Amino acid sequence: MIANQVGKRYAEAIYSVAEANNNVKAVYEVLNSIMELYKTDVDFRNFITHPLLKVAQKKEALGKIFTDADENTLDILYYILEKGRIGEIREIVAEFVKIDYAKNQILDVEATFAVELNEEQKDKLIKKLENKTGKKIKLVVNVDKSLIGGGIIRIGDQVTDGSIRRQLETLTQK
Repeated sequence: MIANQVGKRYAEAIYSVAEANNNVKAVYEVLNSIMELYKTDVDFRNFITHPLLKVAQKKEALGKIFTDADENTLDILYYILEKGRIGEIREIVAEFVKIDYAKNQILDVEATFAVELNEEQKDKLIKKLENKTGKKIKLVVNVDKSLIGGGIIRIGDQVTDGSIRRQLETLTQK
């Protein structure tokens, strides 16, 4: 709970700085990269959180890793490092994405079908959902062979289950 609050507070501050510098996407990419490094590379995680290493050494390493990042983006990373919040990088990135999606009217939609959709079907689904919600849709499609047919659409915490399996369960209950 506290990590979420910290993540939200930092994400709001970082987003406002990134937005003011007109580099939200670049900041997100660097934050996401460092999060992935932190999650997957044990040596990096041990180095970046080591209490006996000076912050200057850690900054120098980050500067060498993110050579393509601009000065403002590196300053954001350095700030997170100086404040000892690198351990909350997942929460910061998650909240940063939430803020960006809210500002840009984007919804995450997860759709599960019995078969893979072709591009035309995906485009139709996206357009239909955009018309229904009035927001841009970021669609992730999964395949679940156990569905028989139909599909399940999840928008946030709302689930629309139009699968044949669910319809059969409903008929059985009646």
